[in-house]
Amino acid sequence: MPAIPVVLPSFTWPTKTAALDAFRLLHNGGAYAVYDRITDPGHDLMLREVLDLHPDAAEKIGGGVDHFYVGLTRDGDKFNVRPDATGIWIKRTDGSEVDFSYRTCINNHTDESDAKEGLRLAVEDRRLAYRASRMAAGTFVSDISGTDFASRDDAYVIYDDPAWGQLTYRFAKSEGGWERILVHSGSGAVVIGSHLLNTDVEARWLEFWDKHANPKLATPSEAASRPRPSKDSWTP
Repeated sequence: MPAIPVVLPSFTWPTKTAALDAFRLLHNGGAYAVYDRITDPGHDLMLREVLDLHPDAAEKIGGGVDHFYVGLTRDGDKFNVRPDATGIWIKRTDGSEVDFSYRTCINNHTDESDAKEGLRLAVEDRRLAYRASRMAAGTFVSDISGTDFASRDDAYVIYDDPAWGQLTYRFAKSEGGWERILVHSGSGAVVIGSHLLNTDVEARWLEFWDKHANPKLATPSEAASRPRPSKDSWTP
């Protein structure tokens, strides 16, 4: 079976294993101790983006995510776990806390999460070309703060009015729902990192993206701290 990439709006890993290893290092690699807040803007952004793929994302997010931290698995509704086992927890803006499984986000999928991965992969070349064009034009600065980027990897492509969730939601509505945007992995399985199955759907999506997408550049911390508007609050 060919390797299956994991693609988030700002991050890409060549395989599921590589993605899981990257997230595992956050709580099991020495960067943070138990109950430490996840402070690195890039790490925070990784977690926010993968959280969107959770089948119970709305329930996990609640009124909003304030920050993530390393917690003990036993502090949740778990049994028969090692007393020192750790995981990632969410501190909500209302002060409540809940754990969430990035493994579930990567391995378990819904029609929406699968379709979004296909849509992301379909415009990956456009995203990278946009960043390259900003570098070539001499406008390689944050559109939020005006900060100069030290390197290409410091510049995150974000979507503004519409946000990525709004852009993809409205396209899915125009197609008749998430379940109408079929994907494939090249082996018949529907998995994260899949490609759009129907070339006509892909052509319509690229046309929709070209017409409505408003990409911009931001630093990792700016990208992570941006508010997430309601997906149905924008209409093309």
